[in-house]
Amino acid sequence: MKYFRFVCDIKTKPSEAVDTTRDSAINEVGVFCAYLSRMYEYYFPATQTDNVVSITVCLTEDAQEAEPPQSCANIKVVTNVMDIGKFTRLTPSGKSLYIIGLCQQAIMSLVSEMSWETESFEHTYNRILGKDCLFREYWRKAKCSPNRQLKAQIYFEDDYEKDGIYVDFTDKSGKLIKRVQFAPSGYHIYSKSISELQWENNSHVIIKRAFSHSCTKTCDYWIIGIDGSIDYHSPRAENSEVNPHGLFDLGILYWEGKIIMPNQDKGLELIRKAAELNYKHAQKWIERNISITANKQQTD
Repeated sequence: MKYFRFVCDIKTKPSEAVDTTRDSAINEVGVFCAYLSRMYEYYFPATQTDNVVSITVCLTEDAQEAEPPQSCANIKVVTNVMDIGKFTRLTPSGKSLYIIGLCQQAIMSLVSEMSWETESFEHTYNRILGKDCLFREYWRKAKCSPNRQLKAQIYFEDDYEKDGIYVDFTDKSGKLIKRVQFAPSGYHIYSKSISELQWENNSHVIIKRAFSHSCTKTCDYWIIGIDGSIDYHSPRAENSEVNPHGLFDLGILYWEGKIIMPNQDKGLELIRKAAELNYKHAQKWIERNISITANKQQTD
């Protein structure tokens, strides 16, 4: 078993009968499902499940009306019924417990049907409960600085309260000295984007950003200091006159703030530099996103 996916299969009402409170709750169920399924997958230990590699749990309001995707040999789909009204009355912590409880019920019904060992599934569920449904973990082992006086480790938060990726700097005994956030989104982004951590010197670490499945000499990287400093480097952008595309891409990263910490002023500065180098995509982006906004503000 490798993959778990919890999804909200509750339908919004037709446009003529819009219920904003209900629609907001449905969207919120989706958010809780997404992070809890990542959490379940992260904690689930390797176990034999007859070549089944994925379980999808669909939460719906009415089992009679549900039309979930069909199961196949390697992918199993199960459903459970939830009360959206009950969900809206719960605290955030209660919402997490409610969702994971419903998903676990559906999973265990499949486990019983397939005659699988229950230990791994029970272990994962209890692990999530023991964490109070808060997905906060360290990634891999801490690494010592060259002088062996400090340690650094990547830490992520990816739940209903917080979302981000950090570097924790600690002393030799493990006491936290400084926590520095260097990326805005948690494990689901981190697991696809971050390659490794290494020390540059006794006060700064380098964290490489992986492209595809390998990390090359041209990959982007962060330099993060125990003083809280964060510098994001893109070799493609640094050779901007030869490659204005790299400059534009870096500007978009800062502007959107999905992979690196957002800084729209810096992002716009980089995009404008790419436009000045006659990079057409940058020129069109400015025309579409900046010029139109400026004209609208003048009209207003």
